[in-house]
Amino acid sequence: MTIFVSSPFHTDKPGFLHGLANSIMFVFFCLLFPLFLVIIILKKPRIKTGIIGVSIKLVEIIIAVGVLLPLWAGIYYGVGTGSYQVIKYKLGYYEDPIRIAGTGSMYPTFPKGTGKTIEEQTKEIVDIAQMNPYPNGFMWNGKVYGGYEIGRGDIVSFENAKTDELTTRATGESAGFVKRVIGLPGDEIELRDGIVTLNGKELTEKYTAKAHSTFGGDTLPDCQKTKIPDGELFVMGDNRKGSLDSRFTLGLISYQDIDHVIPFEKQKGILDKNWRDTSHDLDNSSKIQLDRTQYLALINEKRKENNIPPLTYQPKLQKTAEERARTMFAANSVSVDVQPKGETRQDVFERQGYIHHVTGELPTQGYFEAEELFDNQSEFVSEKEFFLKKDYQEIGIAEVEGKINGCPTQIIVQHLAGYVPPNYSEDEKKSWQDALTNLKNVQSGWQTLKTYPKFYTENKTDVDRINEIIALRITRTTAIVARINANQWLTPEESTFVDEDKSLSDEQNAIAKRLNEKSNN
Repeated sequence: MTIFVSSPFHTDKPGFLHGLANSIMFVFFCLLFPLFLVIIILKKPRIKTGIIGVSIKLVEIIIAVGVLLPLWAGIYYGVGTGSYQVIKYKLGYYEDPIRIAGTGSMYPTFPKGTGKTIEEQTKEIVDIAQMNPYPNGFMWNGKVYGGYEIGRGDIVSFENAKTDELTTRATGESAGFVKRVIGLPGDEIELRDGIVTLNGKELTEKYTAKAHSTFGGDTLPDCQKTKIPDGELFVMGDNRKGSLDSRFTLGLISYQDIDHVIPFEKQKGILDKNWRDTSHDLDNSSKIQLDRTQYLALINEKRKENNIPPLTYQPKLQKTAEERARTMFAANSVSVDVQPKGETRQDVFERQGYIHHVTGELPTQGYFEAEELFDNQSEFVSEKEFFLKKDYQEIGIAEVEGKINGCPTQIIVQHLAGYVPPNYSEDEKKSWQDALTNLKNVQSGWQTLKTYPKFYTENKTDVDRINEIIALRITRTTAIVARINANQWLTPEESTFVDEDKSLSDEQNAIAKRLNEKSNN
């Protein structure tokens, strides 16, 4: 609660001191009224003497001391206690319990949940944070006195239209976020090579889950400086690989969005038990490596939960992913839309034999361990659904280092593919089977011409050629029929056979016509 004083005293008004004195006297009178009452009763002249007079006086004293005095004392205590609590609340000494959901975006400061889905993690409470209400302090004449000023490293709880939109889309219910303040108004922030640079100085952040783990997003890309405007803050989760924050669609937050805060100094000794040693954070040796086997196991576990067959690792897809990563570096853009002139992304897949396949590509910028990359993609609905498509059967992953706009970074490209069967129609199957049967039926008749020496000698070229054509067509058609019956796509060579068969058939028919005319003569 904030107390606003809309009409402060002005000493230039006539009678101000007289009014102020009367007000002070009235307050003292209210405070000391019970004592005044007792004194009045004791000094009150007796109307009656003897036992009756003494009894009346005694009753009056009992009422004053035994009833009115405790009643006034109770009122004073209640008012005093309430005022004390209000003052304590306004000065930030009071703490509210704020429930922390198990999404893991503030790990390791707060624990991760055990839920398998975002919905489960959101509903799972992993900790209760004692946070000071914000804003606090007292407002007087347009200024706040005694209030806490948000600082770097503070943990804040906030809610705005964007958090409502994001949480409703992900879980069906609106909720606030808990993040850490990184940048204040006037600060300049740049994310480079997994490190936060604040006002020109590289930060070593012991509260983050991993070193070299802070990479840009669509709102603040890597190696792009941004200055925080007045009234706004740049916030991030401690688990930089699994946090939707100011780098992404959340954007900057306003001071007015904040409802609670944990000052950085108050976190020490309470929330810092799982913080890291940052002495080697700026070394290249601290860069994170991806364990592909572990990462694939995490994806397949998620697919199993959704009754989807597992993916298998395919080195050919790793090659296509490497080629695409280098293309992105050349184009200075990490995007599925990047394409060299005169070539499509599908051409890259087809060079490795992925012709009749559904294919997918997911590029990610940064350095990730297996769980981090998996958590990062689980945070975003579109990427989570990408790995749960039933059409995909194989996966390949490439990690390639380079520079984007002169900024050192790494691109991880994941390629997925799934075979799409041709599903030939019954008419197609019957057509090819009939063609094979007809060829076999006529083959023996044309072969018998060789048993007639005179006719064979006179027409040897045509007889040999028609038998050669029929044998070739039978061989080729047998392979095509077998492929069709197995519901498999024709190989490039077999597709060439189909294109050539029409001319072979025309040549066969022409030779047959000539030989038939000669045999009739």
